[in-house]
Amino acid sequence: MGTCEFGKCEICGKETTLDRTYFHYPIHCECCGSKDKNGQDQHFEFIRHCKDCIPEIPKEIHLMLKDKDGKDYRLSIKGIKPSSISGSYKE
Repeated sequence: MGTCEFGKCEICGKETTLDRTYFHYPIHCECCGSKDKNGQDQHFEFIRHCKDCIPEIPKEIHLMLKDKDGKDYRLSIKGIKPSSISGSYKE
C-alpha cells in the first residue's frame, strides 16, 4: 500500500496532499547517508509540493560536513547542478 503525505506546499503554501521532488548531488555529506546506484555517496535536497506546483532546481543547497577531528560544519553551496533528479521540476 502506498503512502500519502499531507501538509503545506513549499511553493504556494496550500494545505493538500504533497509530492516530493528529489535533487541528488555527487557530494559526500554527514546529513543524508544517501548513495547512488553505483554505491557512491551523494547529498540530496527535496521539495514537498502540491500537484499544481512544479519546483525549480534549488539555487542553493545546505549540507553538513565533518572535519578530520570530527567537528561538524553546516555549508551552503550556490550554483551547483544536481547529478540526477527524481520527480517533476522546471529549470
